[in-house]
Amino acid sequence: MAETLAENGWRTLSIAAGDAAAVTAETSRTDRHGYSYVIPGDAADDFAELFVPDGFGRTEVYRAGTGSHLYLLTVFKDPPTETAVLIAGAFDRGQVADCKRAALTAGTMYTDVFRVDGTRVGTFEHDDPAPFFPEPD
Repeated sequence: MAETLAENGWRTLSIAAGDAAAVTAETSRTDRHGYSYVIPGDAADDFAELFVPDGFGRTEVYRAGTGSHLYLLTVFKDPPTETAVLIAGAFDRGQVADCKRAALTAGTMYTDVFRVDGTRVGTFEHDDPAPFFPEPD
C-alpha cells in the first residue's frame, strides 16, 4: 500500500509498532479508549515530523485475526498534503472487548502513538469506531 501511494506522489511512512494494546480509560495511562501503539526511535522521530494535530482527515482500517490476536493496519491520510502514515500492530483479543464496548458507547475512539519512553507523539480521533473491531463471532 505504501509503495502504491508513493508511486502516486504521496509521502509515506510505514511503521510496525513495537507494542500495541487495546485500552480503556481504566487500563491506560490516558483517559481515552482506543488503540495505543509504541513505536521505536527513528520511526517516532519520522512520525513526529509528519504528524499534524487535526490533520489526516481520512482513515482506512484493514483487519485480520486469529483466535487469540487481532492484526490491524491503519492508514492515516492527509489528502491536502498527500501524506500517509501506515501503522501495523497486533492486539490481544482479550483486551479488545472492553475497548470496543467503550468506543461504541461513546461513538468515538482514539489512536495514541507513543515513544518507547512513554512520551505521546500524536493522537488521532475517530468518529466511527466500528471499522476498528471484528464483527461478533
